[in-house]
Amino acid sequence: MNLTTEQLKEVEEMSELFFSARDISINIGLDADEFALFETFLEGDVYEEEIYQAYHRGRLQTEIALRESIKKAALNGSSPSQTLMQKYSNS
Repeated sequence: MNLTTEQLKEVEEMSELFFSARDISINIGLDADEFALFETFLEGDVYEEEIYQAYHRGRLQTEIALRESIKKAALNGSSPSQTLMQKYSNS
């Protein structure tokens, strides 16, 4: 799948906001066949594909930021945040 640099950037930015693969594909202008291929890449762990990397990089960047915020709150005494941190450490 050949996407422009701009499309890949958009994939990453939208996945940071946890948009679905379908919403992302609509926004970057993929047709039905390309969307099916995009979904296949995401489900099949096709790491070498740029779209797979952009999607997961964006998702992980937000996940990291959220966990950092939860950690900070946990260290400041937030019981719900402490519970979440324990859940993360046990997974």
